Amino acid sequence: MPSTPPGPGAMDNGLTPERVRIIEENRLKAKIQERERQARAKAQEPGQSQNNQSKRPLQVAPADSTSPTAPSTRTNPSRPATRGTNNASNALQNNSRGGFLMENEEDDPRKIKERQQIEENKRKRIENARKRALAEPSVSMDRRQNPKCIHCGSLDLDIQIRDNFGVLVCYKCKTERPDEYSLLTKTECKEDYLLTDPELKDAELLPHLLKPNPHRPTYSNMMLFLRCQVEAFAFSDKKWGSPEALDAEFARRESEKKDKKAQKFNKKLQELRQKTRTNVWHKRVEGEHRHVFGQETFENKDGDQVQRCTDCGFEVVVEVF
Repeated sequence: MPSTPPGPGAMDNGLTPERVRIIEENRLKAKIQERERQARAKAQEPGQSQNNQSKRPLQVAPADSTSPTAPSTRTNPSRPATRGTNNASNALQNNSRGGFLMENEEDDPRKIKERQQIEENKRKRIENARKRALAEPSVSMDRRQNPKCIHCGSLDLDIQIRDNFGVLVCYKCKTERPDEYSLLTKTECKEDYLLTDPELKDAELLPHLLKPNPHRPTYSNMMLFLRCQVEAFAFSDKKWGSPEALDAEFARRESEKKDKKAQKFNKKLQELRQKTRTNVWHKRVEGEHRHVFGQETFENKDGDQVQRCTDCGFEVVVEVF
């Protein structure tokens, strides 16, 4: 059994070493018994049960506890208090039930315009959905009251043609009549039927179907038109009046195009001729010989005084005073 060394006054009292050892053993036994009694008393208290390691359970230490793990109530004088420093920013915050928003963000014209645009788009989507629901024809038990194909009377209508162009035609008739129900692009309408952009953009005049551009997704959507509706408008009195009038207008425009092309060619040809003529004249002027006469004079056969060119020998009569 472990023992503690005797106190400094143990040998002064006349105790033998054997007697000192017995006293120390009794003192240690008394300490062990006292610890066991305290452990049993704690085990009997409610909420103070120990775990397998004979340690107290985990719990939050109160603020007034003397335990070293208790929360400290002391303040650090070197660190200034931060409470109340965000009053200005807190005053600018507004609880919108979906998060805190700054008041200056709500007053920002750009943010206000974005919110208004979102609300407007939402309202348009709801309105369009309501219109489609109202325009959707209900199926009746009586077959005579249901919409039918205008050609064969079939009930299997093309939904795309019906919803976008308002034409009642079945899939079979649409396939068998491509000269009437094929879709034309905006470019084809402008080149083949000589229609303008304002006319093609008028949905009431010419309904159209929007589809993503197959060449590149970033391009504008394609506007597709129904051939029979385009021809009906182009051949009506509002536009050309008849196919013959459309052909005549097409021929006139082609003739004007050829005339403009010929005029442009002739103008460029004339400019080229003028430039060539100017270059020839400059070359002719630059190629002309200039006589250089010396100071000496000579007497010719006739007895006249002449000066002679030093380059070509040309003579000119001069008078000597």
